[in-house]
Amino acid sequence: MKTHQLRQIIREEIEKELQEKTQPNVVDEIGKFFVVKKAKKGVTKEDMVYEATVFDEIKMDEVVGVYKNKSEAKRLANEALMEYEKQLKEMEDAMNEYRTMKKEIEEKRKSAAEKVKSLK
Repeated sequence: MKTHQLRQIIREEIEKELQEKTQPNVVDEIGKFFVVKKAKKGVTKEDMVYEATVFDEIKMDEVVGVYKNKSEAKRLANEALMEYEKQLKEMEDAMNEYRTMKKEIEEKRKSAAEKVKSLK
């Protein structure tokens, strides 16, 4: 190992030690908790629940709830997933209804155009 590399390693270790000594001890009385993310396409219940601490980044717009109990978090994830699937089904039904109505309107338009042609 070259002298330059050795000096760099020593500098990094000294800086690390100084940082640890100058930082106050942080007390975490909350501990770990379970975050339930919002349901979206291709997400499973297991993907929706993850363990976090107060020091982890949590984006509020992606979260349904935060729980201390993992089983409660999984229950909420299941409910959220079922609600998402229900909304998805309703949207699919509405789109199918729209397509059917659009097709019927197009057929009626063609029929009306033919009747107008025959009257001329």
